[in-house]
Amino acid sequence: MISRSFSFLSGSLLLACGLLVPTPARAAAVWTATFEKGDSSEWMPGTNPKGPDGVRLNFQVLSEQVYRGKFAGKITVHGDDLFGQYKQDRVDIQHQSTLTAEGKNMWISGHYMMPDDAKVRNEFAFFESNVSFQNVMDFWVEPKAGGGTTINFGVGFLGATKLWTADFLKGAWHQVVIHVLWSTNAQTGTVDVWFDGAQVITAAHAKTKADANTLFFQTGLHRKDPANFDDTIYFDEFIEADSQADAKIAAPTPENGTGGTSGAGGMAGAAGAGGGSAAGGAGSGGSSVGNGGTGVVSTAGTASGGVSGSSVTPSAGTFSVGGGTAGSRGGSGGSNAAGSASVDQVTDVPDVGCGCRLGAVKSPARDALWLLLGACALLRRTRRAA
Repeated sequence: MISRSFSFLSGSLLLACGLLVPTPARAAAVWTATFEKGDSSEWMPGTNPKGPDGVRLNFQVLSEQVYRGKFAGKITVHGDDLFGQYKQDRVDIQHQSTLTAEGKNMWISGHYMMPDDAKVRNEFAFFESNVSFQNVMDFWVEPKAGGGTTINFGVGFLGATKLWTADFLKGAWHQVVIHVLWSTNAQTGTVDVWFDGAQVITAAHAKTKADANTLFFQTGLHRKDPANFDDTIYFDEFIEADSQADAKIAAPTPENGTGGTSGAGGMAGAAGAGGGSAAGGAGSGGSSVGNGGTGVVSTAGTASGGVSGSSVTPSAGTFSVGGGTAGSRGGSGGSNAAGSASVDQVTDVPDVGCGCRLGAVKSPARDALWLLLGACALLRRTRRAA
């Protein structure tokens, strides 16, 4: 009887000790590009990184304008930067994504700044298929009627089906984030877009893969019609991830550029109040998110308005341990409440591993944990003696 009890206790202690061993940490992202190496090694060569003379640099890594850190990328397109037989002005660099197979989810976030307003339409971020080289979706900037610049997004070849537009302030850093569920089936593939921390497109259905080939991401400047002047764009802080949390979606902070100017309608929130409406509307300005505008595509939901200036977090609240309520996305007038969460006597909880931080637990449970560890050590010594 004593032997059976000891065996049961031994097994329980071994199981408990095993549970205290942290699990391997998951990578926070599958790719990052911060330019902090001072070079272009985080990217693949693209189109026309040098001028036709082979000396002028169209793509540079410099410290003259950065979002964070010491360096950022700079691309300038000139009238003589022609792309093959298409006679388009084009300068870009590439990233070969690892998350574009059928059924995969991919998030890519990056920061952009244009020192001057757009003079013509310029594609600045897009996806293209390997082998077949089919363009499937685009971000672009173009002149705004009456002055200024707009940012736009569309699906299909060169964004033929436009889903969203908003103001894009010159001289200010903006975050652009896209989530794609990749599929050759337009009823399965979906796209989400965030601009300066606010979600502006929600689960738009599209044929996100032209064919079975994987895709690569390109960023730079691409003018369909050649023009005899220069355009420049800066870019910094890129992440490719397989989860939304790892994409680090947030409005640009004041010390790193601008508080952001999110726009303008977009797609309505899913089911009920929240999100931007197809009618656009008057989201209040504020320092964090800008005014509303004219939306293009609407799905479900009825609330009008853009995103209020008082909120920038369109997803759930902060991580909680031992209680707390997650924040909710949506809400009346398109506002996004961040929510809150309690930590219940645990501080500095890591986001990987088993979450065991004995020094941080401030309760009688700490003593029990130490006794359990001591029992584990005693059990190992007993076994070695046997």
